[in-house]
Amino acid sequence: MNKKKTLFGLDSKSYEHDFDKTALKTLKALPGFDKVVNFFLNWTYIKWHIVELQGSNFLVTRESCPELYDLVHDVADTLDVRPLPRFYTQWGYNINGYTTGYKEDTILVLNSGTIDLLSEDELRYVAGHECGHIKSGHVIYHTMGELFNSAISQIPVVSSFTTPIYYALMYWIRMSEFTADRAGLLACQDIDAAISGIIKMSGLPIKYFENMNKDAFIKQATEFKQSFSGFTDKAIKTLTIAGSSHPWTVLRAAELLTWYESGEYQDILNANTSSECSACHMQIPAGVKKCPYCGNEV
Repeated sequence: MNKKKTLFGLDSKSYEHDFDKTALKTLKALPGFDKVVNFFLNWTYIKWHIVELQGSNFLVTRESCPELYDLVHDVADTLDVRPLPRFYTQWGYNINGYTTGYKEDTILVLNSGTIDLLSEDELRYVAGHECGHIKSGHVIYHTMGELFNSAISQIPVVSSFTTPIYYALMYWIRMSEFTADRAGLLACQDIDAAISGIIKMSGLPIKYFENMNKDAFIKQATEFKQSFSGFTDKAIKTLTIAGSSHPWTVLRAAELLTWYESGEYQDILNANTSSECSACHMQIPAGVKKCPYCGNEV
């Protein structure tokens, strides 16, 4: 496994996207939002899903699947995510994952296709993206979004009472993905791997994985961000994605590249310094006198 620089003391605010910050502030200011949160996030709803995962999904542990366990938990360590989430896999051949849970009991779930179709560093990017949601405290509102969609589909009258909150929530969830993408890059520490992972998410057929042209996709991403700026174009952009939980993959690539090229990514890597223990070769915080893993005097 290709270990990365551990970012001890990493603060999620240091890489939070402005879209995320602004959208969450607007969401919390909506009248009745706190009451909707209390209704949807009753512990019973979340417990139901946790019981489902335990009963029907594969729990990844050091004993059950050590290589995969070590990779994902190394990602959590890299981002300084504590406590470590429980990790399940689920059947599905699209590249996807999600987080759920309540308070300190967080759970990370990855599709089988995510693990099979991605390289190690691409997988680190996706796992880091999900760990970023945990680190930023997004899980409770993401879980609320899932429950909201389920309630609206089963009880349509819910929509008439909560439409403003629903669309504001879904908008924030999409904006939070930009913050999580930054966490994914900090976890894999390879912009090429992050972009190639996004390319695979966007629908590139498996038979062409070896010959993918990242530069062409980057050009597409850049042009998309700059194009369709008229009133009608903006309206189409807004309406076609209003109920979605994720921004377009091409836009995600463009935003991530903009952040990477701004120098802020490298500033964070430089600020969160670590060194390698000469005895156990684990990454340890810079300046410590004793390795927290093996006790070796540094």
